[in-house]
Amino acid sequence: MTRKFDSGMWIFIASIFIVMLAYAPTAALEPTEGKGRLFLVSMGTGDRDNMTIRAQKVVLAADVVLSSKHLLETFADLLEGKAVHEIGHALFKKNCPHRLENPGAFEAEERKIRNLVRETVAAGRTVAVLDNGDPTIYGPHIAFLTEFPDLNPKIIPGISSFNAANAALGRAVTGGIVSRSVILTGGIGTTGSFDCRDTLSQLGETQSTMVIFTMRVKLPKVVEELKLNYPGDTPVAIVCQAGYHAKEKVILATLDTVLDMIKDMELPFEHLVYVGDFLK
Repeated sequence: MTRKFDSGMWIFIASIFIVMLAYAPTAALEPTEGKGRLFLVSMGTGDRDNMTIRAQKVVLAADVVLSSKHLLETFADLLEGKAVHEIGHALFKKNCPHRLENPGAFEAEERKIRNLVRETVAAGRTVAVLDNGDPTIYGPHIAFLTEFPDLNPKIIPGISSFNAANAALGRAVTGGIVSRSVILTGGIGTTGSFDCRDTLSQLGETQSTMVIFTMRVKLPKVVEELKLNYPGDTPVAIVCQAGYHAKEKVILATLDTVLDMIKDMELPFEHLVYVGDFLK
């Protein structure tokens, strides 16, 4: 007798298959005989459950882990039994402002980490450099890729602050009326320390939706440059601590009102500024 499966049975079988895939070995982790590996791993943004399954697999398989003190403490349970090394901000990044302040300290630490990575990989073992969010967007450890190109380093992608902030806003960021484009920028020209061509006033000529990563930017200068192209009633959103379920906060305003709205408010280091009519 031929047995027929109903829809419930097929759903059950499919769910089992999905679970098996989630816990199956990742192809990227399969060892190459006689050779080690170097990974730059995103641990996500905000709460630790924003880490991907693939990132978890890479970390568990690693022999040596390099990262900031914060991430080493956050994921301490995954790192038991591993050789763990705390590393400073922006190692191997030649144009880092912190490096210019104390070049000697950077050179000494870079020499130590350079030797450690090369010796570990040469011994056929795996090194994982842990980073926040998307390491390719203002990531502090992205220079590991250019420092060790011969080791064929691999990036393990993860949730960025941009992804988490989009979810917090609950809007289609490409759903604007004037523009369906999104520009990601550091707004570096507003810090007064860089001479660059892609200023906010130039980027804003199309009135595209803009997302500004706010490291060291001056919000009054940001608003001043944006208002050269965007109407004063253009919506603005400040997303604070995106990805942290208990601390995440969204502040809605316009270019005309945002400075008055936050004048007595201390914004956290982790915040993004959105401008665009998709917020209407």
